[in-house]
Amino acid sequence: MNPGSYYLYEYESCCRRRNLGFLQISSHNYSYLLTLHVKNLPIVPGEQLEVHAFILENQTLIGSPVALLQCSGQNLSTQLVISGERFPHKRTLKHIDGFIIFSITQNRSQHWIASAVPLPDFYSFSDCSLSTEESLSSEPENPSLSEESLITEDTVSETVSEAALSDASIDAASTEEVPTEVTPTEETAIQDASIQARKITHAEISTLPRRFWPLANNSFLLHGCHNYHHLLLIKEKDHLWLGVPGLYDPREAHMANLFGFPQFTSSYISILKLTEDECENSESFGHWCRYLM
Repeated sequence: MNPGSYYLYEYESCCRRRNLGFLQISSHNYSYLLTLHVKNLPIVPGEQLEVHAFILENQTLIGSPVALLQCSGQNLSTQLVISGERFPHKRTLKHIDGFIIFSITQNRSQHWIASAVPLPDFYSFSDCSLSTEESLSSEPENPSLSEESLITEDTVSETVSEAALSDASIDAASTEEVPTEVTPTEETAIQDASIQARKITHAEISTLPRRFWPLANNSFLLHGCHNYHHLLLIKEKDHLWLGVPGLYDPREAHMANLFGFPQFTSSYISILKLTEDECENSESFGHWCRYLM
């Protein structure tokens, strides 16, 4: 693909149905600005959409997730800043064939595609990021927060390391396995005085070491911060974790893991003094966390 505008078409069972809008792409160094304008999406308000970049090989669209969108209605107008490192096999935009959008709740037979190449009459979709052994083997063995406070995805093979949004690298989150039968609402009292937890704003990401600044553009982080107006910063001795507020749910766990926040904890709510617009009155409310350093 080249920078420019591309029509977004609705597909169902590989058949193109109708035009719903367009996707505009502009580039800056190794980052890209995606502007998406869509009307009359067949979805319900509040539905989440996965955006994948893809390359076409034979009759397979080989994709990699680049963003998570929250839709308030059937019309969508938004801008996304993403890195080429999120593209399949870290290819540049020039070697990407298009973008495909799925609803996380609907059957994937219905989807939306903006493509720079003609699509075959029959095609399949393969998410290369869910089976990339290289991304798993390259992750450091990071320490994790106390096992009693955290929940992680139980299948390491589904872990996707968060790509940096700039040329600076960001340490991937811990993918340590824990038992699946863990209740996310069980809170553990924090008794260790060496552990400090506090609320921070989106702007305060700039107070972190420079290599973590690209996290300010993480789609999952932006979504959680927009809904609950804060982030969580945990410090234990010389280690840091960053948390995004949200509700625990198996689907949300998958998306959190996809965007680099695989650990869930509700243990810090009582000490954060959250206001009504910063939390939910639900036992499932907590923070999705990733290890920084």
